[in-house]
Amino acid sequence: MNQNSMANGNNYPEELKKQGAAALALTCIKNRRLDKKAKANLHKYLKTTYLGKSISVQVNNNAAEINTSSSSPSSTAEAANLNLVEDNGAHGDGYVDGDDDYKPPDIPPVRNLNGVIGNCSKPLEKKLTNTDLKVNQCRLSMNRGKVLELLVPLLNEEEYRVLKEGIPVTVYDLDGNAFPMSFKVWSESKYYVLTSGWTKFHQNKGLADKHVVTLWMFRHAETQKLCFVISWREVIAKKIK
Repeated sequence: MNQNSMANGNNYPEELKKQGAAALALTCIKNRRLDKKAKANLHKYLKTTYLGKSISVQVNNNAAEINTSSSSPSSTAEAANLNLVEDNGAHGDGYVDGDDDYKPPDIPPVRNLNGVIGNCSKPLEKKLTNTDLKVNQCRLSMNRGKVLELLVPLLNEEEYRVLKEGIPVTVYDLDGNAFPMSFKVWSESKYYVLTSGWTKFHQNKGLADKHVVTLWMFRHAETQKLCFVISWREVIAKKIK
């Protein structure tokens, strides 16, 4: 770009002006404490993808955190349509992840799966909601941003192609017991879910909305099939002030 163009801001395309203004606004509010109205406005309006990177605004403990990440080949299509949603760090019921100081290990601690766990995702945490436990829903929903960040990169091209129809997966508890389920995305709502066996699992384990589940996705070292491990713990909800 020549000096005359730099001196004359009117030469910038309108789209670049808007992107620059958005980037400046995001920089100004980084780590700033927000009230509920400001937080809601962020989630409603601040969503964009530019220069090959997705911008996501997460609100943890009412403070804004800005993250940028390059789109991977397997998630480019989804990243372009990524909606800002309230992350697991701040729940409508007031529970904030990390209140119990628990940090899940990178690899699921299942003795019976030693030597079986191949490529494995980082852990994804989710506080169970009433809808996760309703029999007529029959699904565990997962935070879309976290799924795109942690799980989708493990999918191969064929798995990504059939994600809307559902990928058969084996889900293990910490004792190594296996439960068949399906991992899929609901095309209309864009929710990522575990279904077709989730209700049996949570009823068998006595899970309730006082529990936080930790999920790992991994590829079976022998069969190369996708699998999950789910653990859970009871938490005491703390209200956000």
